[in-house]
Amino acid sequence: MNEFYVLVGSNINPSVNIELGLSEIKSHPYLKIVKQSSFYESEPFGMEGDNFINLVLLLESDKTFSKVLKILKQIESNCGRLRDPDNKFTPRTLDLDIIDWNGLTGELEGYQFPDPEIQIRDFIKKPYNEIKK
Repeated sequence: MNEFYVLVGSNINPSVNIELGLSEIKSHPYLKIVKQSSFYESEPFGMEGDNFINLVLLLESDKTFSKVLKILKQIESNCGRLRDPDNKFTPRTLDLDIIDWNGLTGELEGYQFPDPEIQIRDFIKKPYNEIKK
């Protein structure tokens, strides 16, 4: 069973979009929420816009990293997430980022784990450390 941490964030109607995202995760047959952090508010990083609401989830799945990533991107899309391929710093309805995969230290499919931004961004570090095993 894979255990992984997911950073959840929104700065477009976050109370609605985060609850919608959490509901989709809870009802997904391949994802199980083990633990959830508190909600944290932060100013947007690298962009203009409303403040973000963030939290971190500890999830379990028997699916591979690439399959879980695909599921999370589909949930983002279902919640109205539109990506700008030329600018990753845009307001968003829902952001679901895997920040720690099975405690791996290193690279997996182009992603660095644990996410190096955990230690430099309080909006990631605080909720992550709150629930980290």
